[in-house]
Order: sequence, then structure tokens, then C-alpha cells
Amino acid sequence: MTDITSTTALSSLTATDFAVPVQAVGASDSQGHVQEAGFERVGDLLAGLRDSAPQATASASEDQPFENRLAVVRLGMATSLFYSLRTKHAATAGHCLRVALSCSAWAERLGLDSDTRDRIEVAALLHDLGKIGIPDRILRKPGKLSVDEQLSMELIPELGCEILRGCTSDQDLLDIVRYANTWFDSRRHEEGPRGDALPIGSRMLAIADAFDAMTTDTVYRRAMSRERAIQELMQGGASQFDPELVRDFSRMLEARPEMLQQIVVDRWLRQLHKGSGPHLWGAAPADNSMPSDAGRASSRESLFHQQLIGNLKDGIAFTDAEGTIIQWNATMQHLTSIAPEAIVGQSWSNESLRLRQQDQTRDDCESFVRDCLDSGTASTHSMLIEQPGRTPTPVQIQVSPVVGSTPGIHGTIVIVRDLSDQATLEEELETLHVKTTLDPLTNIANRAHFDHMLAERTDATSAGGPSFSLIICDIDHFKRVNDVHGHPAGDEALKNFAEILRSHSRDGDTVARYGGEEFLLLAPNCDNATATRRAEAIRIALESTPLDSLMGEAVTASFGVTEFQAGDSPETILARSDRALLKAKDNGRNRVIQLGAGNVVQSPSSESVNSRGWLDWLTGHNQSAVSEIDIVTPVPVDLAIEKLKGFIADHKAEVIHVDEDQVSLKLNVTYSRGGRRRADQQMAVNVQLTLSEGRKECENRRGVMTTNVHVRLQPIRNRDRRGQEVAACFAQVINSMRSYLMGELKRSDLA
Repeated sequence: MTDITSTTALSSLTATDFAVPVQAVGASDSQGHVQEAGFERVGDLLAGLRDSAPQATASASEDQPFENRLAVVRLGMATSLFYSLRTKHAATAGHCLRVALSCSAWAERLGLDSDTRDRIEVAALLHDLGKIGIPDRILRKPGKLSVDEQLSMELIPELGCEILRGCTSDQDLLDIVRYANTWFDSRRHEEGPRGDALPIGSRMLAIADAFDAMTTDTVYRRAMSRERAIQELMQGGASQFDPELVRDFSRMLEARPEMLQQIVVDRWLRQLHKGSGPHLWGAAPADNSMPSDAGRASSRESLFHQQLIGNLKDGIAFTDAEGTIIQWNATMQHLTSIAPEAIVGQSWSNESLRLRQQDQTRDDCESFVRDCLDSGTASTHSMLIEQPGRTPTPVQIQVSPVVGSTPGIHGTIVIVRDLSDQATLEEELETLHVKTTLDPLTNIANRAHFDHMLAERTDATSAGGPSFSLIICDIDHFKRVNDVHGHPAGDEALKNFAEILRSHSRDGDTVARYGGEEFLLLAPNCDNATATRRAEAIRIALESTPLDSLMGEAVTASFGVTEFQAGDSPETILARSDRALLKAKDNGRNRVIQLGAGNVVQSPSSESVNSRGWLDWLTGHNQSAVSEIDIVTPVPVDLAIEKLKGFIADHKAEVIHVDEDQVSLKLNVTYSRGGRRRADQQMAVNVQLTLSEGRKECENRRGVMTTNVHVRLQPIRNRDRRGQEVAACFAQVINSMRSYLMGELKRSDLA
């Protein structure tokens, strides 16, 4: 268990600049000052900012070495142990596999020797093996664990070592598993190793484990965006994690954000039973042959059953005879905001699903499913489902027992029906102006309608409404489709892609064709992590759909995903998603890249512009309309510059001047949509940034590497130096830059 609740920096840096031994990353001298060997000086890093452009250095072919290596390392009994863990708790097995893939790529990047890589990969794959010895009532509990249950979970590393000890005598492998949960600067394990004395595999595993836990949905916590998870890792550096390894892990994800996408995990799972290696295990590898594809093929009735459940407008959930959820359809996910990956395998709990009576009361012990299993009778209930940031949804819940020819109850079926009229109203609105809002070829929204909806969503979210995500997708090598199969075949591919997008949309989503082979999906009430999973599902559906017009071949697509963050405008949201799409194409196509939402900050409303608070720092009744503020971000300066590059690209900022540790930008900020001309809605602002390195003091001597960005804002035109417009524009720039840099505000003296 874990306690913690891009592109190259400059064109002058090459891939070899990052492949440094871990001991050299962030090294410090005896006075605590950062040496230049760790990374270049701020001035050197900024020197190439003007000419640098976002471009990916990693290619799809780089996935193959570490995937193949991990496939070779499966080592006989490791396969059986992994299958045992998957049988016990499928969610834990999936987590272990993702962590193993992450550690495999990382070990390859660090250039570790072959034996060390093998041990780290196997340890990562089996690091939660001890959960086999944990009672199901604890593993599958959907709510918060008690103190005794938490103590039981802390036994997982030792239990895992006990199981592994019967299969291998490799002490280094066992030590990696044993110390994977030990804090780098531990105060709880007085007799055990700490700091650099911990095995490097344990230190790597702790970081990869925490990152995956933070970016995966659970019943009690939504998944974080990758940017936000990196920020949490940085803040945990030097206490819970090795700070040098955290920085290197962050750089790896910045260069290869697609590394852990589902396509890699699926490909590795399909090969899991094939490889074996004898040198770590005492026993000979067993023949763990998998059932054939024909043996696992679903019957026609099963396919109809799956399609029916998936397309019903009512929420459907199945539980077994113990009350454990075994199926959860898309409508249930929409109604509860809980993904199937987070709830399947957990026990049904009214409290965990945020159900309450119509009179606003709750009964923590009440469970419709348990009552149904005990009594064997069906029941109907009128309830409300709470969702964070949204009005409670009135629903009708029907719970029915499942019985068969043999005595006893096999489980329950739960049907949840939305009683609100919101869906009906939205459907009526969508029928208006059909001819002016639909693309004639694909019958989905056209570009004009999408631009209107994006602006509307942005304004609503900026005023404090629910967030939203944007998915942009582009068919790979579409010109080749037209050239080889003809334009009618190309039109068929476009219509098929539009239909797949529509089938994966929810009520309230906007699916649009932006032009050519480029499509968009605007998803309200959807965060970055959820949108990424949805994009991955669309990608898999597209590559799995053969087209008759293409002689039975399927097309693929690349996807860019982003979420609204403070200070955004429609232009910056679209630019950031497009930058993610270009990165997906550069990194090999047919993949999903997620950017943004590293530090979501609520934008101030129009009323708060004149109220007291941090916004007063920006104005301070200074007639010269020059304001200064500091943003402190818990990342080293090279990563801060990577984030700054994204800010410059998405805002179409012009780099005016670069001098040592300073960079000056010209930025056009939109502050109103009511003017007759575009020029009447914008203010030209000069943004001067001064970067400096720092270190946040911690209890240990290492501290945490930080970057301080001093921001100086000033309107360029004299006519723009007015009160409320200046404050609103400054607030937008600061909020946006804070989100990109994942930083916190610190007051600076006014100029």
C-alpha cells in the first residue's frame, strides 16, 4: 500500500543527456548546492527556448526492447504465481502488471545490468503477491479500512516473501519485495535500511507503485491526471521516495507519456505464457499453456447479452451470492461517476455509491443487495445518487435475486433508472437547427457547432461549473486509404469512425468532425484520467473493426486528451489537445497521449475580481499596472522549462527576449466576448519570467529540488492600463501558468 494520498527540454539536448546513471542525477556538493553535472544552468536551459519546438524523441520501436525483455523474464513459476494473484484479486494483478512494465522501461533507460533488470521486473510483477494471504473481506472492502485492517495490509510484503521463498533462493529479489514499501527517509523501520542503503529496485518500485495507484480509479478516490501525480511524487521526494529517482522517473514520463498505455499491457498479457527462464527459480518451469482462442470465444448469445447490457439506458449491475459486484455497465458509470475498473470485485455498499433517501437521510448499514440475498425477494427503492460538484440525481433502484434450477440464490441484478428529465431536455435541444449543426457526410456535429459548445463549456467552467475534457483524434495515414482504395472507401472509413465515436459517447457529450479526418469529443463532467480511458476504448474499437471497403482491413487513429484547467480559453484547450495529438503521431501513432490538468486551480469569478484575496496582490492600487508574483513548483528547472514550453505553444505567445535566467514574452489575453472586433476582446501583456533553482528543506539533509518562477506582468498598450480588465487578464495568466507549472503562489513585492 502507498501512503501518499514531452518533449526534450531544448534542441541542444539529445536523448543521451537523459540516459545518465542514477547516481549522477541531481547530485549535490557538501554545501547542498546543486552541481552542474546534474543538469545545465538555468541560463543554458533557457538559451534555446526561442528556437525549440515540441517534438518527441521516442519512437514506437523503443517499446519493443523492454516489452520483449519483460516477456523473457517471466521465469517459469512467476507465471503461475501471477495467475494465482489474478484469480485472487484481478484488480491487484492488473496493477502489478502495469508497475512491472513501468519498471522494465525505467531499468532499460537507466542502463542497469541484465541480472538487476530481471530481478526488478519480476519483483514488480509479484510485489503484491502477499495479498493472496489477506482475507477477502479486507481486500474487497469498498470503504475505509479500520486500524486492524490496515495493520493486516502492512503484512503484504512479508507474506509475499514467504510465498516467493518457496520458489526461489535469490535473496536480492526477496529484498526488493520486502523493502518496496519502506520510506526512503523512514522513521518507522528503525532496524531496516534507509536512503541509498535500500535496494535500487525497491526505490524504483515504490515510485512506480505510487504513480500507478494515483492514476487509477478507486471507489473512494478518482484517478489523478499524470501531471498531478508527478507533482505529488515530487512533493514526496526525500521523505517517502528517492528524490533523484523521482526526478528521473518524471523526465522519462515527460519524454514518453504513452509508455503505460493499455495496448502495451494487452500485448504483454497475450505473450505471458510463452516465455520462461531458469536462472532465478529453483524449480523447473511448468507448462502453463493457455486455452486456445477458439475455446475462449464467446457464444453468440453471450455477444448479444454483452451488447444489450452495454447499450441499455438504465444502469445495470450484477453481484454474486456474496454481494460482490461482477458486472457494471456504462450507464452505471455515468450515474455514479465510478468506473468499472474501480468497483468490480468490491462488495456492494450504499454508502460507497453515495446513495441516500429522498429525504436526504442515510443509513450506513443499509444494503439493498444484502437484504435481497438474505430474504430472497425483490424490492424497489426511490433514492438519490450524489456526485461531487453536481446536483443529486433522483433514481429508482430495483434489486432482484437470481435463482436457478438448484436451490439457493446465485446473486442479484440491480437496475438503476434515472428519473430526472435532464436527458430528455438535452435530446430536445439537440434536435434544434439540425441542418446547420451537422456534418453532412458523418451526421455528427460540424466545426461551427463544436466551437460554440467549446466556448460555452469553457465559460461555464470558468465561472465555477463542472470541469470537462476534450479528446481530439485523427485517422492514421488517411491519405494512403484514399490513394490505395479510393475516395468512396475513405468516406466509408470516416463514417465508420464517426459511428464508433457516437457509440462511445454519453448523454451531454458533443461528437464533432473538425475537418478532413480529424474528429473531436467534448465530454462534460469528465476528468483527464476518465477521458484517457474512454479514448483508449475508442482506439481499440476502431482497430478491431474491419471494413469491407478496405478489403477487410481496419484503420487506426491517434488521440490527444486534455482537461480544462484554470486560466484556459477555448483556444488554449484546443491547442493543448492538438499538441498531445501531434505527440501521439510522433511517438508511433495508434496511441493515446494525455496532457494538462497538473494543478487545477479554480478561476476567480467576475465578482471576485474586486474582492479581497490573492488577486489583490496583482493590482495593489498601483497606477502603473505592473504586478509581480512568484510561482514555486516542486520540479527541477529542466522539467519546469518543458512545462513552460507547453504554455508558450498553447497560448501562441511570442518570445521577445532571452537573457541568462530570464525570458520575456508577449501574450494576447482574451478578457471579454462582447466587443464588435476581436481586437476589442484582447489585451496585449508583457510577461517577464525569471527562473531560479532552489531546494525545499526537509527533515533529512537532501531536501526537495524546486524551481522558483518570478513573474512580472505589464500591459503593453497604454490604453489597456485600466482597473478591472487588467486584474482579470493578470488573474487569467497567473492561473494558467500556475496550472502548467504545477506550482503554488508566493507573494512578491510590487514593482
